[in-house]
Amino acid sequence: MSRTLVNDLLKIFKSSVHSVLPENLIRNSLKFNTANQELIILGDSYTIHNRNVYLIGTGKAVQSMAREVEVILDSKIKSGIISIPFESFNNNYLSNNVYYYEGAKNNLPDTAAEATAKKVKDFVQKLIRNDLLIVLISGGGSALLPLPKEPITLEEKTDVIKKLANCGADIKELNTVRKKLSDLKGGQLAQKAQPATVVSLILSDIVGDPLDLIASGPTVENEDESAKAINIVKKFNLYDNIPDTIKTVLNQDINVEKFPKDNVKNYIIGSNKISINAAAAECRKLEYLPLVLSNIITGHIKTIAEEYAKLATLFCKFLNMEYNIEFLKNKINNLHIPGLDTSCLEELTDVDTYRNICLILGGEITVEVKGTGKGGRNQQLALEFSKCVHHSSASTKNFDIYFLSAGTDGIDGPTNAAGAIGYSNLIEDSIKENLDVNIFIQNNDSYNFYNQFKNGVFHLITGHTNTNVMDIHLLIIRKK
Repeated sequence: MSRTLVNDLLKIFKSSVHSVLPENLIRNSLKFNTANQELIILGDSYTIHNRNVYLIGTGKAVQSMAREVEVILDSKIKSGIISIPFESFNNNYLSNNVYYYEGAKNNLPDTAAEATAKKVKDFVQKLIRNDLLIVLISGGGSALLPLPKEPITLEEKTDVIKKLANCGADIKELNTVRKKLSDLKGGQLAQKAQPATVVSLILSDIVGDPLDLIASGPTVENEDESAKAINIVKKFNLYDNIPDTIKTVLNQDINVEKFPKDNVKNYIIGSNKISINAAAAECRKLEYLPLVLSNIITGHIKTIAEEYAKLATLFCKFLNMEYNIEFLKNKINNLHIPGLDTSCLEELTDVDTYRNICLILGGEITVEVKGTGKGGRNQQLALEFSKCVHHSSASTKNFDIYFLSAGTDGIDGPTNAAGAIGYSNLIEDSIKENLDVNIFIQNNDSYNFYNQFKNGVFHLITGHTNTNVMDIHLLIIRKK
């Protein structure tokens, strides 16, 4: 039974990732009419007759995006620079005039990525009025385009961002600070490319798809109040412990140079919503009833794990006929889970047909790192959920409850895992293997737990998927 449920979870997750593969999204969004030399992006037309077309890209997904753009535009691209993750380059395809540079090992800014960012800055500053610059952006773009404002060093900037993340700052807070400390983010890449026309194709990796925060918005006007970044640093009590160079930039007024709105257009071509819808479609193929509850999950791991365990318990009680649908709705609406939409529960009238339920949620949560172990938010969430559901109501005892949490980019934190699978009997099974879940949780060591437990069968390792639209959470509830 468990082996089947694990396989089903893996199939559903893989389908969700396949739907947001960059090459598929580019094909759906970008067309080139050779007859009249028009580039059409989601219905908007750009004439490229007698124009030089250039290509810039930054992020975990942009290698595949760039290569598909090259296929569509063929020889129309004069040159380009693409910044991609360390050890992700696929040399099966070689471009004549677009150069791919690796950097940001373990999704952390490094000197290699900084060198590429300098190349990008020099590149775009040479563009002229008749040029068209296509910018490809995806999650991971912040780490792959790290160019600190002078006099900040890369090490200083990286250290501040790392401290914020370890204190529990969410992605929106992190990118707000990144924009203030950077020389290309917060719309500055588009400004430096003037007077060229700039169009960006973006894969969203942030809840709510805020254009200015995806990869820290290199082509989007920064409308933050001047003190917003410094207030975030002070919120986490870090201001007194940061270098004077950082303080100097944080206290500067935001660039007052007028943003070229009429010359810049940003398009979101992929998001977590697309991935979730694909997961739901695969559920139906596998004869599960998919219930899409939210695509804007945020919050801290411990809280979300507890709320997910309560959610599983509520559905078990419903399936045990302890609740009717309206009572179930009311109970779910009282949970502290962002963005819950209970309208999908109307489909529960078909529960006799499907018998098995798969709850689908997406977003990106945060973890406060206190230990010295190795892990990521998805692996830790799966482990903490297993602990919470183990201590839940007796109503869950008659059900198999399996939970997958994974990043669509295939990389969870500084590990080679995408995520992991938790389940209601994991605690009992781990005790049999002399593994204390509490020790691994407290030390933020979820990676090593899943590496050891059951010979790694519940560890989800996919390698780089070359896409990134945040995380997918799948919760299967099946009566024994």
